[in-house]
Amino acid sequence: MNKESKDNILRTINSSFQTRKLYPPKHPSVIGTIRRLQQLLAEFLRTKNKLVVAMVNDELIFDDVPVARGREDYPDLFSRMNGKEIEAIIFEKGVSERELIAFVDTLLADHTGVDNLKRELSKSGVTHITLRAVGRGKGVFLRVYNDAIEVVKDTMNDIRMGKLPRAEPVKKVVGEMAELVLSDSSVMIGLTMIKNYDTYLYNHSVNVSIIGLSLGSFIGLEGEELEVVGTAGLLHDIGKTGITEDIIKKPGSLSYEEWEQVKQHPVIGERIIKRINGIKELVSRLVYEHHVRYDRSGYPELKGDVHPLSMIVTIADSYDALTTLRVYQKPYQPSEALKILKGLSGKHFDPVMVEKFADMLGVYPVGTLVRLSTNEVGVVIKANPVDTERPVVKVVYDRDGKQLKEPFELDLASSPSAPQIVGSADPCSREMDIGEFFTKEVG
Repeated sequence: MNKESKDNILRTINSSFQTRKLYPPKHPSVIGTIRRLQQLLAEFLRTKNKLVVAMVNDELIFDDVPVARGREDYPDLFSRMNGKEIEAIIFEKGVSERELIAFVDTLLADHTGVDNLKRELSKSGVTHITLRAVGRGKGVFLRVYNDAIEVVKDTMNDIRMGKLPRAEPVKKVVGEMAELVLSDSSVMIGLTMIKNYDTYLYNHSVNVSIIGLSLGSFIGLEGEELEVVGTAGLLHDIGKTGITEDIIKKPGSLSYEEWEQVKQHPVIGERIIKRINGIKELVSRLVYEHHVRYDRSGYPELKGDVHPLSMIVTIADSYDALTTLRVYQKPYQPSEALKILKGLSGKHFDPVMVEKFADMLGVYPVGTLVRLSTNEVGVVIKANPVDTERPVVKVVYDRDGKQLKEPFELDLASSPSAPQIVGSADPCSREMDIGEFFTKEVG
């Protein structure tokens, strides 16, 4: 999008506030401005899933790019965001005129606090506009990640104790993760590199939910469908509560009888989820099908077609498992894991969904340790959707192999003379914990 088009969107947002302050909601001037804004957003979102308009240190950011113009050019937009302590406004694909009218009216009302504003937007049925509060820095990503771990842990402990878990904590944390994925999926995917062997089942469940939400958002899912995918990812292994921990945590290979027990966990999971009030019925189907595989070579037996959303959970589950150290498996680099998924495309996985997943992650997915043409080594922290071979990296080792005390960010697509990636590097050989790296990044 060119500079003029960006300015048109910002000017029209600003005009929406100005016009609504002067006229009643159904006045032709108000409707005309809102209609113009909806058309501009629809054009921008034709090739993207969201537009983020943010305020950082009193500087306006449009789609991750600082805006040269300032407060004097968009005074009402500035005053609304600053006065309401809004760090970012996120417009998602499908935003309607009705939602934009409710958004403008809500921000012009006397409501204070972003949480209150969000509640008012929700009451008005606004689902394609999200607000992020000032102060919600990257630390909130780690907080929500850890909250999700506790929700999975509590849910599974309730089941083990014979109690029926509550749906509310699950729905709340899935909603928070979905919001953060829409805000910055790269940060959330980075956190899926957290791999804790002692709490593997909990971390894995949260990671699958985040990856599923990211892929779902990337292909355009929203609302209930996105919630179903995120919830199914979080609860996909809930059936393992019906299998003894000796089998689940067995360090060696499983016997035939033990493996047959493990293969029952999708069936057990489906039964449990059907009993939890407030969890959508489709979630239980996705949990049942997450090991069925595209060519039906998995388990359990399925009569009928695999639900398309099940393939999202299947891919997320496999990708996180491949990138995790297990007793029987070394962790694969994210780029290597992606190649394995591609190799099983059409067999274990839906080929269309694998292709979408590859498009989302890029050639070098977030979390990949890479060597640059300068001999420096860095961690991929953000994909570049335009040029997937030139992501944003955080350089952690200099050209002599020495670890940097202060790593620095480098956008490999910033200029033709920027370094290029020459290949992946092995984090294990450097005793580098990629998960700990991302924990420090957002902590």
